[in-house]
Amino acid sequence: MNRSETPLPLKRLAGWAFVLNTMWEFGQCVFLFDMWDWPFWKATLYMWAAVAGDVLIVLGVVWMARRLAPRVVPPDARGWGALLFVGACAALVLEWAALALDLWSYSALMPTVQVAGHAVGLSPLVQITTLPAFSAWLAGRASR
Repeated sequence: MNRSETPLPLKRLAGWAFVLNTMWEFGQCVFLFDMWDWPFWKATLYMWAAVAGDVLIVLGVVWMARRLAPRVVPPDARGWGALLFVGACAALVLEWAALALDLWSYSALMPTVQVAGHAVGLSPLVQITTLPAFSAWLAGRASR
């Protein structure tokens, strides 16, 4: 960080990332992931681990986007572009890797796109692309 950069509001950013990703994860899991035969505590632990991982992804995307655009919280036009670009790249790499490592599978309801030989879920791609940007925007609005 150079001396002219303002520090990121990490607590607000993580807080908004937690709220948005919790709503997204619990909203999509009912329809889009094959977890119905899992024991209750395994599914619960898995969901909260996913939300915690999503918060870390948001922080990482915002940090990386800040290398491309100085103002990402709240984002200006260049900040929005950087956040969405880095988020999309992260979404493709992370979701593809999770499928390649067999960490989860989708139900037949999940719309998918082909990425390097794997059918990658559209919902997680949209989530990881957009929620870091919205978290940054909300964190920036809260700091005014």
